[in-house]
Amino acid sequence: MSMRNLYSYINENSEKFLQELVSLVKHPSISARKEGVQECADIVEKLLLKTGFSTKVIPEKNGNPVIYGELKSSDSEKTIMFYDHYDVQPAEPLDEWDFGAFSGKIHEGRIYGRGSSDNKGNIVSRVKAVEAFLKETGGVPVNIKFVVEGEEEIGSPHFAPVVKKYKELFANDGTIWEFGGTNYQGQPEIYLGLKGVLSIELKAKGASQDVHSAYAPLVPNPAWHLIWALCSLKNPDDKILIEGFYDEVESISKQDLELLRKIPSEEKKLKKTLGLTQFLHHSTGVEAKKALLYSPTCTINGFLTGYTGKGSKTVLPKDATVKIDFRLVPNQMPKEILTKLISHLKKGGFEDIEIIRQGSTEPARTPVNERLVQVVVDAARKIYKKKVVVYPTSSASGPMHLFRNWLGCPVVSAGCSHANSKTHAPNENLTIDGFIKGTKLMATIINDFA
Repeated sequence: MSMRNLYSYINENSEKFLQELVSLVKHPSISARKEGVQECADIVEKLLLKTGFSTKVIPEKNGNPVIYGELKSSDSEKTIMFYDHYDVQPAEPLDEWDFGAFSGKIHEGRIYGRGSSDNKGNIVSRVKAVEAFLKETGGVPVNIKFVVEGEEEIGSPHFAPVVKKYKELFANDGTIWEFGGTNYQGQPEIYLGLKGVLSIELKAKGASQDVHSAYAPLVPNPAWHLIWALCSLKNPDDKILIEGFYDEVESISKQDLELLRKIPSEEKKLKKTLGLTQFLHHSTGVEAKKALLYSPTCTINGFLTGYTGKGSKTVLPKDATVKIDFRLVPNQMPKEILTKLISHLKKGGFEDIEIIRQGSTEPARTPVNERLVQVVVDAARKIYKKKVVVYPTSSASGPMHLFRNWLGCPVVSAGCSHANSKTHAPNENLTIDGFIKGTKLMATIINDFA
């Protein structure tokens, strides 16, 4: 069908779409603290219902509700699914935001607020693409499903049982994942995979209470104990020292290496944005791309112990906690890495350190020759009129494996974000132009997939 009428509808209603996004951004939905998640889930369900979807709220045991939406086509038996999440990261540090973290402020062609880019912008963009079909044609050219979960930002710890239980409900012929956008040159970027992740918390304990630091010769310091344990995990060259950690890591294929060479270098702009003069270990060019996409990692996310307020307090803390994530590449399974970590700490004399598993996902990949990949590439080329950049995988993580590895459907990630969206950071934002083009992209993918 001609897409001209759909694009016109999207242009004519862009201000209304934007205001609906503003309303969604204004509602906090921080899964790490369970703030506003139920209310936000209700808003997302109402958005789907208002558009014309039939919906189902699927409860997670000990988790946040999953919103499922379905819209049948009278023209096709094919099904395309959109995976998104309504939860967001905490907004701290709050004093670094130019506007309120949940203000939804529109300023100089951008909407600011936590979740504007990750992932509420994509939710609204995709729903509005469907709305355009319904308003202009009276139906959709392919069956459409939405699954919008509320724990992606904490590793989706309760999502897997839902996918297993409702396997038939989630079955589809192609899944569009929750993120993507344009690079610094305005070229659309699509991603064919994700790293896995294992998020943990390590806790060390000392005395039953904080004590005067004068007792340091007698009282064990859990902060030092935890620091020594952390130093055993990785050396200054960033090599992870856990025995067997790299055993399952596979070599990069010639096909993937060729895709990497075609990815434009944006090192200068990225370094400028991050305030860096160089990347770690002077990595550059193809080697930097390989490191980003194909290197497993061990990252300290945060360390908490003792007194961290103003001035001095000579205290020996009673406990210490560190949050860590391991980013995993194909064939590295979170369960196996956790087992190796436990063994490593035990051998190093750190068996008394408590390990708390927070969440995990497996790595996942879709082959570049899948038809869905070409559909998305062609659609992006039509909308952006620029060369499309294809990433064989991503340095990010998420529960993509539940759809790719378990359900067996091809998965491609594409969206409406941009290179300086500052996701997970203060001043997260989404350009209005990117939001509207992203909506047209989703409408084109729906049409071409049919």
